[in-house]
Amino acid sequence: MSVVQPGGGQSRGGSQRSGSRPGGRPPGDSGRPTKAPTRGAQSGRNTDGQSGQRPRQPQKPGQRPGGKQGKGKRNVPVQAAPPRRISPTTLAFASIAVVVVVVVALVIVKVTGSSNSNPNAVAPTLTVASPTVLSELTGVSDTVINTVGVPSNSAVNPPSVLKGESPLTFAGKPGAMFIGAEYCPYCAAERWALILAFSKFGTFSGLNETTSSPWDTDPATPTFSFHGASYTSNYVTFKPIEYESNGTGPNGAGIHVISSLSSQESSLWNKYEAHFGVQTGSVPFLDIGNKIFVTSPSYNPAVLSGLNQDQVASKLTNASDPVTQSIVGTANYLIASICSITQNQPSTVCSTSTVTQASKALGLS
Repeated sequence: MSVVQPGGGQSRGGSQRSGSRPGGRPPGDSGRPTKAPTRGAQSGRNTDGQSGQRPRQPQKPGQRPGGKQGKGKRNVPVQAAPPRRISPTTLAFASIAVVVVVVVALVIVKVTGSSNSNPNAVAPTLTVASPTVLSELTGVSDTVINTVGVPSNSAVNPPSVLKGESPLTFAGKPGAMFIGAEYCPYCAAERWALILAFSKFGTFSGLNETTSSPWDTDPATPTFSFHGASYTSNYVTFKPIEYESNGTGPNGAGIHVISSLSSQESSLWNKYEAHFGVQTGSVPFLDIGNKIFVTSPSYNPAVLSGLNQDQVASKLTNASDPVTQSIVGTANYLIASICSITQNQPSTVCSTSTVTQASKALGLS
């Protein structure tokens, strides 16, 4: 099952499993059971305890209930009790109970229904990323990048900016860190933009192709895995981490930790998710220099539904395609974010009009 955090992504340890391990978003409802009011006297109740009824007279021998028996005499019917009134307080609590039951039912459907919607699916595997796909992704033309620019619609959520924090550095260079999980569809969508953006500053090697979990929300979203991959750059040290594996069956079967985190990495993850009000352990998580953060999906993975890596990459030449607008629009924000921690180097990347536009939109310049 997939638990979507409001303002957040998927929770560590099991997008497909009920009950996140304590450490998405993008959410959780909370409510305490309310104690029912103490039953008290009701209006219209007589001293005999029968609401709205007369006290009954003792019945004489040979007399039918409700009246006297005699020749030519009609029985006098007992007066029917009027319907009992439901107090406004009782009605209010009953309404709340109905709402709670409906919400719980919807959650159960979401938790159990989506994760088991394709019980016959095959577990994802890792294959070496196609050089053609990577070339098309990292080689998106400047024309397309500039045409997409900063998306004016709501299809792309910009990252969050936090000022006044100590700069993040790794190995003496400005640092950036991504934490994801192979099963996670939101991470799957984010990796396309991450690879495009960071390729402007360095080179990836060892990337594999895979999909997100076929038993999760947005099943089998085409993507890559950073597990076992590396990145080199003269400008920024980027640590792409896959914290957990993909699943091997419904309900989170087979998901396990595949990358141990250092104390610094774990501390940053917990600290900034708490700052942005995201449930600890939610993925995707991106920290660029302790300055720019992604703690919730940048765009809807559904835009990649039904496509494979070749089909996604082939769309990146069309600036009006929703796939291109989502991936390139997200990457443009990320490129501007990286430029803000590299002192705008390299200038060939950071001095473009699109980077300038994105920097202004984020309040970085």
